[in-house]
Amino acid sequence: MKQFFLQDKILTGIIVGIGTLIICSALLTLGLVLTGEPVGEHLRWYGGAFIVLLLILRWYVKQQKPIVTKTLIVILFLSFLTFMYLLFHTHSLTLK
Repeated sequence: MKQFFLQDKILTGIIVGIGTLIICSALLTLGLVLTGEPVGEHLRWYGGAFIVLLLILRWYVKQQKPIVTKTLIVILFLSFLTFMYLLFHTHSLTLK
């Protein structure tokens, strides 16, 4: 299993990037549900998942894995654009 994450392939980057976002978001959702907080009122908190993705991206840059690094950058960009669209669409974030 460890060898899979050390490969320099696009599939590795996709699984690591999307998997990280899903796991972080699922843990945050679980925490909100267990504490009885409404998930819809705390959508901005899901931005914390990008911090973990950035840290993993940094690790792959230091390991000199250019294909995985490029894949993670694309995933970060596309998921951040989607996240910002969601925040603007639900009026969780507004421009004054």
